[in-house]
Amino acid sequence: MSADTVSISSIELRRVTKIFGAVRALAGVNLRFEPGTVTAVMGPNGAGKSTLLGLLSLNVRPTKGRLYVNGKDSTQGRTALRGRIGLLSHQALVYPDLTARENLRFFAGLSGDPHAISRIDPIIEQLAMGGYSDDRPTRVLSRGQLQRTALARALLSEPDLLLLDEPAAGLDSVAIRLIREAVKAVKQRKGTAILVTHEPEVAAAVADRAVMIAGGKVCRDERAPGDVGAWRDLYVETVEGGPR
Repeated sequence: MSADTVSISSIELRRVTKIFGAVRALAGVNLRFEPGTVTAVMGPNGAGKSTLLGLLSLNVRPTKGRLYVNGKDSTQGRTALRGRIGLLSHQALVYPDLTARENLRFFAGLSGDPHAISRIDPIIEQLAMGGYSDDRPTRVLSRGQLQRTALARALLSEPDLLLLDEPAAGLDSVAIRLIREAVKAVKQRKGTAILVTHEPEVAAAVADRAVMIAGGKVCRDERAPGDVGAWRDLYVETVEGGPR
């Protein structure tokens, strides 16, 4: 099944629990994500946020509960569905001895999307990567340059679902602006974006929904509060108050 014959319109967790050894990372989580929405997931360290993204990326399987894509159990057609998911994680997931462009050409070839190659030049321009995309291996790039390369990889297939794990951590204002623009572009084409962040400024700039997680449980799920101050208050309340 090629990237052209499958799409993701909705993704839902029903009573999902994930256990790693003696650690319960998530407990009975119910969440549904619809197209054309941007959700910011916030909470204290160890709350289960990255585990949530691992489940949504279909790289992690629930210990209990079910994950549904387009209303069907996600155990069906996982490989094809992964081709419609863009993931920006803590690790860049690029080959260090290849240039940024060489990495993009490699991953475009793997994607199963016949149009991915033609998107490389526009993405390099969109993310302002032209100054370093061809002349040096990614192992010598700065943190911001490497993050842009990883974001370009995640955007290659114009994913229906874009997952970002702390995308703004350690980046300059230009790189953060480019990430915001990429998220808004996903929303405009009726895709779904979910970002884990500790940055109220980033959440306020792009998100229309707030999901707060503490202790592996969803303690708040509501419309985005709007301004940065309200996001900051919501984050502090979650970190200090925990699940209720």
